[in-house]
Amino acid sequence: MNWKIVETDGSDIQTRFNTGHLLSKVLSQSGLDDERIAELLSGDSTLHTSRALCVQKTCERIMEAARNREKVFIGGDYDADGICATAIMKKTLDLLGITNGYYIPDRFREGYGLSAAIVRMAHEKGYSLIITVDNGVRAHEALTTAKQLGMDVIVTDHHKIEEKVEADIVVHPDDMEDMFSCLCGAGVALEISRYLVGDRKELTALAAVASIGDVMPLWKETRRIVLAGIEIIRQRIPRPVWAMFRPGSPVTWQTIAFQIVPKLNSVGRMNDISNVNTLVRFLLSGNDKEISNYAAQLEYVNEQRKKLSAMETEKAMKLLDDEPFAVIYDESFHEGICGLAAGRIAAQCGRPVLVMAKSGNMIKGSGRSIPGFDMFDFFSDFTETEAFGGHEQAVGISVREENFAEFIAHVKRKAPGCVVEIQQPEQTAIAIHADEISFDEVMELEKVSPLPREVNEIFAITDAQVLTLRETAGTYRWSVACANGNIDAIAYKSRGIDVPDDPRVMIGTLSINRWRSQITCRMEIEDFQ
Repeated sequence: MNWKIVETDGSDIQTRFNTGHLLSKVLSQSGLDDERIAELLSGDSTLHTSRALCVQKTCERIMEAARNREKVFIGGDYDADGICATAIMKKTLDLLGITNGYYIPDRFREGYGLSAAIVRMAHEKGYSLIITVDNGVRAHEALTTAKQLGMDVIVTDHHKIEEKVEADIVVHPDDMEDMFSCLCGAGVALEISRYLVGDRKELTALAAVASIGDVMPLWKETRRIVLAGIEIIRQRIPRPVWAMFRPGSPVTWQTIAFQIVPKLNSVGRMNDISNVNTLVRFLLSGNDKEISNYAAQLEYVNEQRKKLSAMETEKAMKLLDDEPFAVIYDESFHEGICGLAAGRIAAQCGRPVLVMAKSGNMIKGSGRSIPGFDMFDFFSDFTETEAFGGHEQAVGISVREENFAEFIAHVKRKAPGCVVEIQQPEQTAIAIHADEISFDEVMELEKVSPLPREVNEIFAITDAQVLTLRETAGTYRWSVACANGNIDAIAYKSRGIDVPDDPRVMIGTLSINRWRSQITCRMEIEDFQ
């Protein structure tokens, strides 16, 4: 990775906002205006409730369903955001005494979002109102089917609206007040819930997990939801979320992102050994035994996902050729792991990669791109695909087995004129001296955490003096000299970082490490220079 180490003068920010040395450098280097800086420093976790017309209409229709004793169907999605959104909506309807049911489609057999088949199933079971969560704005066939069957549909979603959504009501951040513009699907569901049943801590916590899992912009109401949600989870609310943490782990946005979210996502990916619909009941459970048993099952599923991902990535690497656009196919690959393998290989090899597996008479896969190459645009004119979707950096593709050879030939014909050698973008690190690091300085950084993506919090210690090095099965751990007490530095072997014999410039993020009775300043290594 290419690194640009910048000297940053944070004195102006330090004077005007009374911030510490390290945080001032971070804020100065970010280029944020004073309003944004004030928002970050405020730590405001006071939640608001949307009064947008679409929210009000939705709540009126739901209360009408309660009065008329209608059955309400919730159409969910299989990622962390969609699962949490489904749980939020179900709990809300339960609190209102409304008979309801939900269904999250199988990622591989049924695909994403509300389908015509799901609508017909709901109609046959006597549901008269459908509410989608974290999907629906592209479910045009399903919405047409619902209309033909005389069913009402409320679409709640946050994905980009590309054409008119033929639903009775659409609740979307685009139609809500500006402070709600960064909401994820669960965030939209939370606003409906807050309007109907008020503040419910457990539902705010689920929306926070979803916001972190969907990597939403951490501004405005979404930032407040995340801050409030983290504090709620620290109170062990809701118990199912608490049960997913590793024993002794602190509750931070990082532990939510790397311990909780992957477990929720793994169930949808590993559909051969798990059922994503059972996750909703788990997230809403109050039974300690049920929670403990299910959390253990989640741990197992996620571990299987990690093992399978490592094995298939290794196998896919061996099948990699010299083509500018790598299409890697093996009928033994697991469909749920293709995207993970493609992402790792693309990052390692600096090429767009599509990893594909056999699924019945279809060849299905996921592609991951590199900065500067629009993978969605590359495949937009392919006639061989049976199903295709995604965005610039990631796509999902299905091809009939009989069309696969021509699909591969098309990629090989087109790729040489489209894929050029693209240099990895230069990453920026803020130069600091080891003696600038102290417990108070790093604590102040933690107080404004999590920071939005556009705020760079990567530092480069330019005068690192290593006192000791300890190697474990999965890490390298250094003790670095510092006037304010030694700093711990850790590099994870799984990241494939080249470790020099005598590191002088250490690049990484700073945090407070709490382990048993010890509290230390730590740098998690991104790279060396």
